[in-house]
Amino acid sequence: MTGSSDPVLDEAPELQRAAADVRELVIRAAAARPSDCVLLSGGLDTAILAPLAATGGTSAAVTVLTSPEAPDRPYADRVASDLGWTHTVVDISLEQLLEELGFVVRTLRTFDPMEIRNSLVIARGLREAANRGYSRVMTGDAADELFGGYSFMWGKSDADFEEYSRRMAATMRFSSMPMGTALGITVQAPYTDAEVVRYATGLPKRLKVSQRDGQTVGKWVLRWAFPECSSRWRRKDPIEVGSGATRLPHWFAARTDPRMLAAEQDRIRREDAVEIRDAEHLAYYGAFRQIFPELLARRTAGAQACAHCGFGLPRPDSTFCPTCGAFPARS
Repeated sequence: MTGSSDPVLDEAPELQRAAADVRELVIRAAAARPSDCVLLSGGLDTAILAPLAATGGTSAAVTVLTSPEAPDRPYADRVASDLGWTHTVVDISLEQLLEELGFVVRTLRTFDPMEIRNSLVIARGLREAANRGYSRVMTGDAADELFGGYSFMWGKSDADFEEYSRRMAATMRFSSMPMGTALGITVQAPYTDAEVVRYATGLPKRLKVSQRDGQTVGKWVLRWAFPECSSRWRRKDPIEVGSGATRLPHWFAARTDPRMLAAEQDRIRREDAVEIRDAEHLAYYGAFRQIFPELLARRTAGAQACAHCGFGLPRPDSTFCPTCGAFPARS
């Protein structure tokens, strides 16, 4: 990155210095976390890591897709093809993906639809890796949290953005890790490296969020740190979108009688003191209740409990419930 001839970097020495630092730290973190396989979406985060993993001897990737039109498909194919890797593409239906539901709920202790949608895909990818004999799987976890990847943060003031980023970095957790442990896999996540976290949390908003072609772009400094990345300017797609699992809410709604849903919502509200939002939420809660009936009985009401499910919140100032997915979690 030193001595760049790129006009954007030449006109922004602060960005040039930060991009060089981020590049060095991420390369170092990846080298310290050798893997057998990459859980590859083809998004910016894993497209950066894949060549770094290849330098350490990795030559395989797993991608999970639930639709022929899934956005991840062409990007993941290109990354794996450029590296000459063995690329296992798990093409499955939503029904097949839902075979992981019990495992996800049991491992994560949640019925939050967004968490489950993303984690079903991760679980299936990790299981495929385990079935193929891989024991160390690299993921792109933490890049969004550290480098401003989430669009809901972009409208915050500089001070609020940076404070929120620090809080996210201090509390972030990733479903890949407990699920990997349950499957006998070590999840290697270079962006969670302590030095990467320390450096990223000290960067100002202007180096994480900027404008390109009239569009707001997150992870700005990370994109400039790896200009050779084939997915450098790909938009941020959550796992559920990239894999096609985002269709699950409609899939459940189409298979649920509205009168039955309303009756179940009323019954569960009265009997369990849990608010069910829709058909998908009902299905996940059903799995949770079957697996963890004792957790419902042990709930204790209080100031630090979610107003929608009664389960405890992580912190007194929490606004999101990791158990049911309510936001805001307080009435």
